Amino acid sequence: MYYFLTIIYTVCTCDENCNDNNKCTLDKCENGCCKNTPITCDDKNPCTLDSCDCDHGCVFKPMSCDDHNACTTDSCGPNGCIHTPMACDDHNACTVDSCSNSTGCCHTPLSCDDHNPCTVDSCSNSTGCCHTPIACDDHNACTADSCGPNGCIHTPIACDDNNACTVDSCSNSTGCCHTPLSCDDHNPCTVDSCSNSTGCCHTPIACDDHNACTADSCGPNGCIHTPIACDDKNACTVDSCSNSTGCCHTPIVCDDHNACTVDSCSNSTGCCHTPLSCDDHNPCTIDSCSNSTGCVHTPLSCDDHNACTADSCGPNGCVHTPIACDDKNACTVDSCSNSTGCCHTPLSCDDHNPCTVDSCSNSTGCCHTPISCDDHNACTIDSCGPNGCCHEPISCDDKNPCTIDSCSNSTGCIHTPMSCDDNNPCTADACTWAKGCTHTPLTCDDKNACTVDSCSNSTGCCHTPLACDDHNPCTIDSCNNSTGCCHIPISCDDHNACTIDSCGPTGCCHTPLSCDDHNSCTLDSCSNSTGCVHTPIACDDHNACTVDSCSNSTGCCHTPLACDDHNPCTVDSCSNSTGCVHTPIACDDNNKCTVDSCGPTGCCHTPLSCDDHNPCTVDSCNNSTGCCHTPLSCDDHNPCTLDSCGPNGCIHTPMGCDDNNACTADSCGPTGCCHTPIACDDKNPCTVDSCSNSTGCIHTPLACDDNNKCTFDSCCDGKCEHKPLDCDDHDPCTIDSCDCNLGCVHKQVVCDDGNSRTCDYCSRKAGGKCISIPYASCKNGKCGDDM
Repeated sequence: MYYFLTIIYTVCTCDENCNDNNKCTLDKCENGCCKNTPITCDDKNPCTLDSCDCDHGCVFKPMSCDDHNACTTDSCGPNGCIHTPMACDDHNACTVDSCSNSTGCCHTPLSCDDHNPCTVDSCSNSTGCCHTPIACDDHNACTADSCGPNGCIHTPIACDDNNACTVDSCSNSTGCCHTPLSCDDHNPCTVDSCSNSTGCCHTPIACDDHNACTADSCGPNGCIHTPIACDDKNACTVDSCSNSTGCCHTPIVCDDHNACTVDSCSNSTGCCHTPLSCDDHNPCTIDSCSNSTGCVHTPLSCDDHNACTADSCGPNGCVHTPIACDDKNACTVDSCSNSTGCCHTPLSCDDHNPCTVDSCSNSTGCCHTPISCDDHNACTIDSCGPNGCCHEPISCDDKNPCTIDSCSNSTGCIHTPMSCDDNNPCTADACTWAKGCTHTPLTCDDKNACTVDSCSNSTGCCHTPLACDDHNPCTIDSCNNSTGCCHIPISCDDHNACTIDSCGPTGCCHTPLSCDDHNSCTLDSCSNSTGCVHTPIACDDHNACTVDSCSNSTGCCHTPLACDDHNPCTVDSCSNSTGCVHTPIACDDNNKCTVDSCGPTGCCHTPLSCDDHNPCTVDSCNNSTGCCHTPLSCDDHNPCTLDSCGPNGCIHTPMGCDDNNACTADSCGPTGCCHTPIACDDKNPCTVDSCSNSTGCIHTPLACDDNNKCTFDSCCDGKCEHKPLDCDDHDPCTIDSCDCNLGCVHKQVVCDDGNSRTCDYCSRKAGGKCISIPYASCKNGKCGDDM
């Protein structure tokens, strides 16, 4: 709890001058003024009531936590009073535990009679009431055992499973038996099965393999699939068979992807490829053939590598006409170079005059324009002489003693006013044309009755406050600027609703307020903002088996809770943590073939239904283990089916005989799966036929390589053919031939005219003609088409 006092400031020289004889303030002298700060009396202990007495200082009164309840243990902790509920559990499941606020713990004996003639009732201190069912098991698997109002009952069970595919009976040791009916007719061309409603069924098997390449039938060993023949004896077709449509005769493709041949096909011999003629009878083109595009007619190049001639081709061959180099420009000298062509050398127009700019006009010739000497500097006078431009500085003196003269390159002369500051705050500084700088003394009167006025050369005018202390602790001393000192009575209100405020010879005093309301159902305290607070005490004993209340005279009361629910099927008790507990009585008769429950007259045991609605099981019940669902046997003794049972009874699925071998045809017969090798003959004399277990038939091309690099090797009608290789590289400057070991050879054409002064080379642009030019015409010492 905190107490606040009004702080009084008086004039002092040490802490002793500030003693206000109040033990509830801390007295200090700070900067010549007394400061009486209220002290804090909080001992950080939630188990005490804190206050302050003006004569004795801090007071810490211990708090009382007694709630006058015999069912709680009272103490005070870090967060205040604690009322811990007393534990009344005697750990005996045969008693009902509770607590009385006046007398303490109570342990009432529990009644265990369930009024059931089929059980023996008792009580265990550890688990509570026990209701042990009497044994009615007659150890006969053909009866359903139970207990009723007159004792044990043994009802015969029904074993008819309403299934035409089983023979029904009952065994005293194992219960109902349902023996599967055999439907095998020993016919490999039928599928044998049984219908739960009508009995045995013999369905003819389907031999259609949905393959248009086989003829389907059924024999003594089951289905037969005979392959059909598709060869049409035509060398221009590829013969095959499609499982969906039957025989296919696809025309072969004879396109050799060579644009220089004409492609065709003969029914007896197969593909033929005739060479194409490309001569266009034009002397200005070079004729050739490209395997990808066909005939090529390349224009003849007539370039003589002379930049001073215009080159072309006519009926009689190449023509070289001289070019004109006059550019009609009066400012150039015109000429021609064999390597670069026309040259236009610029004319010189320099008149050696530093005051002119020299240039040339394409129409009139040389021009001499006077230069500009303006340097864009406002501080110079500009002119031009024998040495070029000249820039002389201007004068900026304005004959004024109160300015500083200078010049700006952009604006010209500048006259800056002079500073007359003498760094004395007690003078007014100025400047005149006649006298220059002047320093007039200042007046410091601030017209304030609460100050003494003076001037300091370092700080300027000084206004020292007037002392107004009247040495009265009950007044606040101040000063009015027009009238002088004032002494106003102080307010001692500390804004604390828990104190009574007053002022005496030692200053303000704050006496603590008493808040006791003499009511044992409230905790009394005081709030600094609102005053006395009377908080109702919590009477909750945290026991769900009592009703809690409070009396102003005696304190908390805890009345035991009534838990009888008038239900013969429950045992009533109370838990200190959750309240009333209504535990259902046990009606289990230890018979797995009954459903146990409890009604207004006690326990009931209804026979259990074991029908699982599954046509694939035989349903029955065993008193010790409960419902039995024996799987139905669906074996049809057919090696070509997988036997199982589904929603409509037995299912006989044809067996998959795929051996994952691409070289066999798979089927199933009386002895099981059969894997017949497939035929891989593709009727092609140019392939070697074989079979791979993973991919199937393989047709490897016949090896026709004659190890001659000058032939193109192939196979036709089972015979190897070796056609000569075309070695033409379409370069007129090479001699093409073929070497049996190396293949095509392209030897460069050698051009030599026997003249050591000429450069000889073969021109591709001229169709392979030898050309000789003087070495003087060669560029950078090189000659040729790329010169």
